Amino acid sequence: MGRLKQVIYSLVFVFVSAGIIQGTELQDRFLGIHWGASISNLKGFNKVSQSGDVVYYRNPQKSYTVFGVDTADVIFGFFKDKFFAAYIGVESIEVFDRAKDHLTQKLGSPRTILKTQNQQTIYSWKKADIRIKLKLYEKEGNMKMAFYYTPLSKKVNQAQRETFPKILEDAFFIDDRTRQEDMKDIKLKRRMDVFGF
Repeated sequence: MGRLKQVIYSLVFVFVSAGIIQGTELQDRFLGIHWGASISNLKGFNKVSQSGDVVYYRNPQKSYTVFGVDTADVIFGFFKDKFFAAYIGVESIEVFDRAKDHLTQKLGSPRTILKTQNQQTIYSWKKADIRIKLKLYEKEGNMKMAFYYTPLSKKVNQAQRETFPKILEDAFFIDDRTRQEDMKDIKLKRRMDVFGF
C-alpha cells in the first residue's frame, strides 16, 4: 500500500509541477504569492526562523497541494520583508527522481554540484528570473526542492557574503606551488561541471 501511495504522489507531483513550470505563473508568483511580496501584506504566516535580514515563515492556516497531498509544510523565505524563496520537503527518492526527470525534460540538463564532504548533490535549473534546485542530502537521507527569485536571492547571497569576517591579507601566505595546485583543482572542477559530473 505504501508503494502505491508513493507512485500516486509521484504522478500527481509531476502533473502539478508541469502546470507551475510551463505557465508564466512561476515567473510572477509561487503558490499564489507574488515574488517580492511583503510579508506584512500576507495573512496567517508564522515565523519559523531568522538569520539576519532573512526570515522564514510557514502558513499553518493554509494547505497547499504539493506532491499530491495537502500540506502546510512549505517554507517561505523573505529578505528584508520581500518574498524571495520557497522550500518544499521531498518525501521519497521516487518523487525526487521523477521531479528531476520532469525538470530536465522541460528545462534541459541541470547544472550539477557535488559536495563530497557533506555528501550533498544539488541539481539546478534556471528559467528567466527563477532558479529551481533539487537537493539530496545523502548522509541524512533528506531531500528538498527550492525555488528562488534571483533578483532578490542574489541580494541575499551578497548580504550573507558581507557578514563573513574579513581576513587580513597577511594573515596567511600561499606559496606559488600551492596556488598552482589550487588553480588545477578549479580547472578540473569546471571541466567536471561542463560534463555534468
